[in-house]
Amino acid sequence: MSLDLRAKFIFMMAIGYGVFAVFWALAPYTSINFPARFIIDVLDWPIDNTAQPLSKNTQWLSSIGAGLLASLAILLGGIIAPAAKTGDVRTVRIGFWAILIWYVIDSVGSVASGVASNAVFNTLFAVPLLLPMYGLKAQAD
Repeated sequence: MSLDLRAKFIFMMAIGYGVFAVFWALAPYTSINFPARFIIDVLDWPIDNTAQPLSKNTQWLSSIGAGLLASLAILLGGIIAPAAKTGDVRTVRIGFWAILIWYVIDSVGSVASGVASNAVFNTLFAVPLLLPMYGLKAQAD
């Protein structure tokens, strides 16, 4: 995979993370939070609680999570993708480890709390992002 293609792929994933964050950030706003309720229900498969109102704790933690995800999207699009394009292995490697650490902590915690389906969705979010980061060193050398 070329450096340019790696960078474009990472940037597109950053956009996807950003869009997801915007919908998730609607959780505290009861009159318009259907997208957040739907996302939360999908991640806690099967889809069976979309009509239920979100608890205050879910709204609050969704705000925190959405804010962190939005900031990650900006970091991916503004720092990691340009670094991949120039072959900056050190910066991309830091991004790789950051995503991997998120994946492990979030997935293990999801399984431990009885929501293993979220670990599956984490895989769908992490693998397409980690693949273009992985192997950059060999290509940049």
